[in-house]
Amino acid sequence: MKRLLFALAIFLLSAGYSDAYEKQVIKLGLLTKLNTTETEFSEIWHKTFAPRKGDFEIVVRFYDSLTAMQMALNAGEIHEIVLPEAAAEYLLNQNPEYEATLVMRTKGMGLSFGFRADSKNLAEKFNEALTSLKSDWTLGALEGVYIALPGVVEPKPVAFEKFDGAETIKVAVTGDLPPMDLIAADGTPAGFNTAVLAEVGRYLKMNIELVNIEAGARTATLASGRTDVVFWYEVDTSLKEQPDVPEGVILSEPYYEWNKFVHIRKIPQRPKGRAAGWDIFDIRKNILDLYRVR
Repeated sequence: MKRLLFALAIFLLSAGYSDAYEKQVIKLGLLTKLNTTETEFSEIWHKTFAPRKGDFEIVVRFYDSLTAMQMALNAGEIHEIVLPEAAAEYLLNQNPEYEATLVMRTKGMGLSFGFRADSKNLAEKFNEALTSLKSDWTLGALEGVYIALPGVVEPKPVAFEKFDGAETIKVAVTGDLPPMDLIAADGTPAGFNTAVLAEVGRYLKMNIELVNIEAGARTATLASGRTDVVFWYEVDTSLKEQPDVPEGVILSEPYYEWNKFVHIRKIPQRPKGRAAGWDIFDIRKNILDLYRVR
């Protein structure tokens, strides 16, 4: 009997050690959210996306730019980076050393222009322009040209029409969310961002001046008066309090929406003869291996 109890104790201790060894930790990189902390957003992400079964710990790290986030991924500081579907496709098409690992479905995600609270009139004018661009299919056509095949063909910058004597609006763009917000290798804003803003400026008969910033500086440049508009804030209509929209910032209606987030990682080194990508017949084991703490 004593031997049996001793054996049972050893088994339980071993099981406890195994569970600790098998603990699954996901370190995710995301572009900085400007109205929450990493810890708070980790909890939101866990509640929204983590599997119901299994002991997953979600650790979110914020990065002020896409470049900084990629550097962290390449250095092994994080397991994966998470981007909206089109931005993820762009990155995958531009970086053959990356692969997609997970697709997370969501609802109510979009991008909106951001304004200071004292610029309500300007926000209303942008909403008027967006309503027109949506109703005549202009916005949809721009998505088709600039977002449908992200990263396959580099788009050319769009020329802005000049209106003599008209007001000039300074708009912050980041280049950190391509192809929606894209800055070319030579530092020139290009693609969907310039195309949308050119159409808004044309509709409002306003001159548009672009200011390049990092994503983490969006609210700072707006609050300081350096810019009048920020090209994008991420909005989640399922949440009452917006993680990316600080107090004092007002928004336009969304001009771009999506329903998937994609996780991206560096392609791991594999033994010779083993095909790249997921092993569909052993996918659960692969997921555990990906996030297991050694």
